Amino acid sequence: MSIHFRVNNPSGRDHLFVYAHKGSRRPLTKQAFIKRLALAARAAGLDPLQGHGIRIGATLHYLTLGIPMEAMKVMGRWGSDAFLRYLRKHAQILTPYIQANPEVHEAFSRFIIPAQSLLQGRR
Repeated sequence: MSIHFRVNNPSGRDHLFVYAHKGSRRPLTKQAFIKRLALAARAAGLDPLQGHGIRIGATLHYLTLGIPMEAMKVMGRWGSDAFLRYLRKHAQILTPYIQANPEVHEAFSRFIIPAQSLLQGRR
């Protein structure tokens, strides 16, 4: 953030993430943010992430810091079961962390394996 403030020097009236563009100042948009990240990824020899990749990356980061899944679902505005699909897809990344933290394992299991599925499996 300190570099952003030094380079872009937003005033108290500017959008927090304002930046210089062709002699004017613009608020940072999602499109400009994604474009800049793609340029940085390519420069580093990586495949660029799309919006969902960034979103799930942030979700996984906060989950590994111990933020409850319910809170992450709300904070990330995950209104559908996409949250669960992404977690299932990234379970390999989460596995070492989950295994080392019993409370997280229990919470993760409640989200990933719905109670109804557990009951059906016992029949």
